[in-house]
Formats: sequence, structure tokens, C-alpha cells
Amino acid sequence: MKDIKDLPEIDDVVLPKIGSIRPGVYILTLAIIVVLLIVFLIGFLPGILNGGKFVNFTSEIDNVGVYVDDNYISGTPAQEFISSGEHEVIYKKASQIIAKDTINVSHPVFFTYLIHRYQDVELELNQLTDEKIEKIINNDIQLIINQSSILEFTSVTNYIPYFTQLAKDAKAFNLSEDKIKSSLSLASSFISSVEMLNDAKEAYDYLSIDSTPSLEAAQRIFEQDSSFIGISFVDKEIIATPSSLKVQDIAVINTLRIDPIDFVMGDSTYSSYPNINEAGINVSLKDSVYISKAPISNYLYSLFVVDNPTWSKSNKQALIEQGLVDDNYLSGITLSPTFPSLEPIRNISYYASQAFCQWLSEKTNKEIYIPSEVEWSAAALASTNYKENSYSSSLIATKSYDNQFDLMLGGVWEFTSTPYFALNRLIEDRSEITSELQNNYDYDIVVKGGSLLNNSVDINRVGAMDKSACFEYMGFRIAYKN
Repeated sequence: MKDIKDLPEIDDVVLPKIGSIRPGVYILTLAIIVVLLIVFLIGFLPGILNGGKFVNFTSEIDNVGVYVDDNYISGTPAQEFISSGEHEVIYKKASQIIAKDTINVSHPVFFTYLIHRYQDVELELNQLTDEKIEKIINNDIQLIINQSSILEFTSVTNYIPYFTQLAKDAKAFNLSEDKIKSSLSLASSFISSVEMLNDAKEAYDYLSIDSTPSLEAAQRIFEQDSSFIGISFVDKEIIATPSSLKVQDIAVINTLRIDPIDFVMGDSTYSSYPNINEAGINVSLKDSVYISKAPISNYLYSLFVVDNPTWSKSNKQALIEQGLVDDNYLSGITLSPTFPSLEPIRNISYYASQAFCQWLSEKTNKEIYIPSEVEWSAAALASTNYKENSYSSSLIATKSYDNQFDLMLGGVWEFTSTPYFALNRLIEDRSEITSELQNNYDYDIVVKGGSLLNNSVDINRVGAMDKSACFEYMGFRIAYKN
């Protein structure tokens, strides 16, 4: 049996008092302080240091840019955390300020980290003037025009429903039925894909607007199974009378006069886009017109630049910044009034050709302009070389006849003054759309004739070109009337 040893006595553990406060009291007090500190750090301090609310910016019109204190937030609808205090809100659309507002955001502090506070701010449409509303609607249509150049939409080039945006804006502004219909009709004339057509139909349904000729034309192309469209080409003799235009004492431009005539522009073609660009239609040359026998030469353009140095190659960057040319302007071209070159001027933009016409008008006291597609086509018909498949692979005419235009096919593509829109050949009243485009929108223009780089094209071929773009084989002729 083991001996039991006596253990030493141990004193009781006694927590010290703090003053007269018992240990249990100050431990409880300390625990309460810790809990309160945690509650303060989590529940109050974030709100004190970063007070504010999540503000929801909304608008009845689509995609309005929201700026708070000059800082861009997003397009409506938008949600952003805004610090407490007074802030200036600016709403922008179509590159213009459409409304301003001042908002006051309160300073909540309790559990803002866990419980978000919200504030709703809606754009007041009564601030918008008729002029601003018109600009917004025009901008919606311009976006449709720009998207029309995309023929296939992928994950990279996503389709954006701009027709729907136009419809929502039109409804929010409570536009008249006539205004809505004219806007949709203009926009529908640019439908160039099934995606655009479906978007347009939804917009018409949303606004309960009857179909327009533009929409019906698009439906014929993208929804109906029709193999051919357009009037068959009719060879018609057009007589051109030689003339000339004296440019003060510095040059003479050979021209040809074409008198009024009716003819078929285009030919029967496949009922698909973009083939319909060349569909045959009846057109009329209503007035006699004089058109330069050959494209404007390097020499004539050099005279223009001497008088207008802002259009010189050395000023290209300034012209680019103004949106008048691109980086290819006069690339590879040497201008010299001393050593004349009769090759067509190339690598210029449509805007540059317009400036040339304005200069030539001052020199000749005549209203000089770029010929329309109808005028250009009449000139081509007046040149029998199109029948002989005489497609020029040179910049200089190898054969020239007094009563025929030179280089109508091949050589360089040529600007016309006609705005390009997808359904041009399918809409009877195209003059109204053309006028609206020229007055209010940025658009591509029709180019004709092909160039020496292309496979042979005929006089019915239609191209389109941005007005600021410069191409190595793009030139122009001039026209005027007595």
C-alpha cells in the first residue's frame, strides 16, 4: 500500500480590485466597451468617414450621359455611390447638355456598410427645348445611319438596337405622329440587314405607327423570296456637245454639254443587299449640264492649293483635326503648277473636291459643283467606249474623242454629289430623303466608274465613300449649268 503524501495548501486566486470596483464589474464594463467599439467600428465609422448614398439616375429617354461634378458616371439608367452633400448633375446626349440639376445627398451613418441607402433622381424632360429635342432625334437617326455600313453582326460587332432607342425617345418627347413617321421613314431607308429590319419593326409596333414605303422596301429585300429587281438597262444614245470653261488666264477646262433626257440608270439585278444598289430605275436629267471631259488634273488642283495653302499637304494635320481629310491626303502626290501633270488628282477627300469647286466658282463666276449620280450616268452613256468594254487601266486616256468623256470607266473612281443610302433604288420619293440627309446628317456619298486597280466594272456599278476619306485612286469631275 502506497503512502499518501500531504499536498501543500494553495491560496485562493483573488482578482485585484480597481479602486473599490470589484473584478466582475470592470470585466463586464470592459466587455461592454469592446462590444460597443466593435459596433462603432462596423456600424458607424464607415458611414462617418464615407457618408453618402447609392443614387439611381433614370430618364424616360435612352442612354443619357450623366455627369456629377464634371465627372462622367455612365449612361442612364445608372447607379453610383455619391458622397453626402450638394452636387451638380449634368445630363448630356447628342454631344450637348440637355439638362442641369442640383441634388442633395444626406449623410446616413448607421450600418451603411451592411445596409445600403438609395436615392432616386430622374431627368426632368421639361427642361428640354424644341431645338435640343430635334438634335437628340437627329442623333438617334445618325447612329442608325452609321450602323448601316455593317453588313454582318458578330460577337465583335454586336448589333445595337438604335431603332428601339429612337422609338423610346420619340415617345418620351411626345412627338407628333407626322414627326415620328418621317423620322422612322428616313431611318428605315438605311436598313441593310435582317437585324436592322427586325429592330425597325419592333420600333414601329412600339409606337403603333403604320408601315412606311422605306420599311416595305426593306421587307421586300430581306423577307420575300424574289430573284430579280429593277428595270432592265436600256442602251440610249445621248449626245454630248463639246464646250470649254476658261479659268481666268491660267487654264482652260474642256467640257461637254448634255441636254435634258430620260433614261434608265442601273439594270435588273439580284434582289439582295448590296446588289440592289444597282437596280434599274427611270431617271430624268431635267436641265442641260456641262461636265468636265476628264477628271480634274493634278495641275488644276495644284493651282487651287497655291491660292488656298490651308489645303496643302503641310497643313494635313489641321485638316484631319477638322474632319476634312484622313492621313492619306495627297500621299504620294507631288503638286506643281510649274511642271503640269495631266493625271487625275488622287488621294483627296470629297470635302477637298468641294473646296476646289468653290475656288473654281470664284475664278469662273459660275456655280461649279460635283455632278450627281444621274448626271455622271448620263455622261457615261454619252461615251460609246463603255460599249466597247474600254476599261482604262491607265491614268491617262489612250483614246480621246471630242464628243466623248475620257476615263469614265477605270482610271480613278469618281465622287458624285449624291448621298448614299441602302434602299435608294427602291424608294420612289428619294429626293425628300436626299434633301433631309444633306441638311441634317453626316452620310457617305456615291462613287462611280471603278479604278485601274479593279476588275472591269460597268457604268451601273455603285460604290460608297466617307466624305473625309482619301483613296489612292479616287478623283472627281466638275459640273456647272449656264
